[in-house]
Amino acid sequence: MADKQEILVNCRFYFEASPGIEQKMILEVSGLSAESPAAGGDKVLGSGKGAINLRQAAPTQVKFTPVTVKVVATTDLDIYNWYAACNKNDGGKNEWSDNNRKEASITVYDQAGTQKARWEIVKAFPTKYEGPKLEAGGSDVANETITVVHEGIKRVPV
Repeated sequence: MADKQEILVNCRFYFEASPGIEQKMILEVSGLSAESPAAGGDKVLGSGKGAINLRQAAPTQVKFTPVTVKVVATTDLDIYNWYAACNKNDGGKNEWSDNNRKEASITVYDQAGTQKARWEIVKAFPTKYEGPKLEAGGSDVANETITVVHEGIKRVPV
């Protein structure tokens, strides 16, 4: 008989990008996705004698979706500084070197605060930064959003 599996809740999670992006209040994480499209998988590649159609699905390179992280804005500048360090806009000399890439992760917790699931985001760096939407009559907290690209996603045991 299989062990009883715990259902994960999507409201207890944490994002970090080490070193430097830690202890943030996270509002939302999206785009945690990988896809391996098949070349020719849904197409007829040719037709031969006797009207025999050739189909073949071949593996291709894995595609990774950029991950979007929305955090509660504070006076801390580390999210923006990471983006600015990677995207200096000085004649095409962006600093996307290994020095600015970070090992990021998303961890999901149970109600007791114990880690239950973890995804690692390999060599992440930000390509987009969005400041808060500010409204004179608004009641929401300000937030910042970064979009990071990366070289892979791994679901790892905790």
